[in-house]
Amino acid sequence: MMTDRAMTDRTFERIETLFDIAAFANVNVLIAGCGSGGASVALQLVMSGIRNFTLIDNDILGPENVIRHVCGRRYIGQKKTDAVADVLHDRNPNASIAKIDADIMNYPGLAAEIVKADVVVLATDNEPTRYTINEMCIRHGVPFVVGRVFTRGIGGEVFAYRPPEGACLACLEAALQRTPFRQGIREIDLVSDEEREKVYGMEIAEIKDSPGLTVDITFITSFHTRFVLDAVARRLGERPKFLDPIDENYLIWGNRPVHPFNKHFHLQRTALSPQEQCAVCATRSTAHAV
Repeated sequence: MMTDRAMTDRTFERIETLFDIAAFANVNVLIAGCGSGGASVALQLVMSGIRNFTLIDNDILGPENVIRHVCGRRYIGQKKTDAVADVLHDRNPNASIAKIDADIMNYPGLAAEIVKADVVVLATDNEPTRYTINEMCIRHGVPFVVGRVFTRGIGGEVFAYRPPEGACLACLEAALQRTPFRQGIREIDLVSDEEREKVYGMEIAEIKDSPGLTVDITFITSFHTRFVLDAVARRLGERPKFLDPIDENYLIWGNRPVHPFNKHFHLQRTALSPQEQCAVCATRSTAHAV
């Protein structure tokens, strides 16, 4: 005969003493992009107690994806939103997951989904979607965290937008032009569409292994997840225990000593302030008047 204890849900038994799982019960997370980065962050979040997700992506999982994706070969040919939702449900069957199979740039309900979210996990692989979400989050006062892996997996970066006064993605890009960390980094999103096609077609020997091994990506997704949990905690009435605030909103990580990094596991943390004359941040003054 089963005991009362055995009949209860023991999913989070081993981490309940780390922080208050119950505090995450009503938190809503929007995962914008279900590739190797976004899917990994979503998985880490569901294992941290987050249970309300909206997944948006319009891609199909291919055989070339599974070596870096949380979804394995059994999901080949499925929509990434369906595959990721299944993996999340495998960890927590009680998770509530909405799936949107759509191109982010052309989805008319994007703003409404952002408004419903407590935080947006920005894990797309191109600048137009990132800046679109950046502007919408500023307009509606919703935090987001973006993570990017640099070409060949030499490192990556994580940035958190913290409304109402935090620096935005445009502020970050302006500040980065004055740092050494963008010199020598051929981040895949910073090249032309034609060159991107060559990269993914492995026609450029220099960066044919873009964007790196799973282990390279995992460092960045772990930082990404931790910043998302920090964003969630800032929205709660009381912070979960043992989840101390992260003072910095921008982090650069170098996996190995390849320019501009000079050692393995090179870490730089920055508290970035809003940049003067940022055209995007200027919309903030009217954001909450509507």
